Amino acid sequence: MQLALVVNPRSGAGRSAEQVAELLAGPGHDVRTFPIDRAEEAAASGPDRLVLAGGDGSVGTAFAACARHGVPLAVLPAGTANDFARALGIPPGIEAAVPVATDPDPGRRTVWGGSIDGKPFVNVASIGLGVYAAEQAAPLKRVLGPVAYGIGAAIATVRGRAARARVIVDGDEVFDGDVWQVLVAASGSFGGVVQLPVSDPETPELEAFVLPAGPRLSLVRRAWGMRHGGNRGGVQVFQGHRIVVDLDPDRQWNVDGDVFDLGDVTVAPLGPVDVLVPRDGDPEAAR
Repeated sequence: MQLALVVNPRSGAGRSAEQVAELLAGPGHDVRTFPIDRAEEAAASGPDRLVLAGGDGSVGTAFAACARHGVPLAVLPAGTANDFARALGIPPGIEAAVPVATDPDPGRRTVWGGSIDGKPFVNVASIGLGVYAAEQAAPLKRVLGPVAYGIGAAIATVRGRAARARVIVDGDEVFDGDVWQVLVAASGSFGGVVQLPVSDPETPELEAFVLPAGPRLSLVRRAWGMRHGGNRGGVQVFQGHRIVVDLDPDRQWNVDGDVFDLGDVTVAPLGPVDVLVPRDGDPEAAR
């Protein structure tokens, strides 16, 4: 079995390519290693599957390469929150996920991600409080792990500011006004604990969650509504294949936990990709 291993050593687990390749080594396994900036080359090299060891941002890069070349993706979670792995039921941690990556007959889920002006993501892209929360969490992740996201969110709730946004879904304007946050979801998993229930990674539709600006004390109620689906607590939810978000100038985006200067964007589906998951009823693969 030909394995193209792509490693981001800067992810939370901090493993080198050699260390991860040794975990994958076994009879009948031919492992070739590539750095994260050569994910496209890895997918184009003709492997039976691409194995990615990294966090959610790295998953997006590998996912896009697999989508372009029709290669199955195995994920060895090595980031802080590993939201994509959690959403798909992939075992947490590199060692626990190795049996899935090397299983000759694993389970598979056909998954869609998103592309925000050509930048891939597999969980959530957001503006507003999500950006501020990511910036506050960044220096804490090495020490506190996923708890850092909760602290960042709490600080954002107190100090974050509203943004002006216009949202267009499949050609129809659905919102124009001030917002605390706009999220566009693929898997809908983020922050180490949150799973947006109306988001389905196995369909090409994307979901836009709009939290209109209002009293700061209402943010907890609106966040609860967003997490539990539907238009609850003032949260507005829209679904479509092409989502345009026009913003005030100089607004940043949080894309799977990393912050980028993108401004006004168009978000579209990316995929599909066969992602390897534990076989049903296989306790060893699901450890």
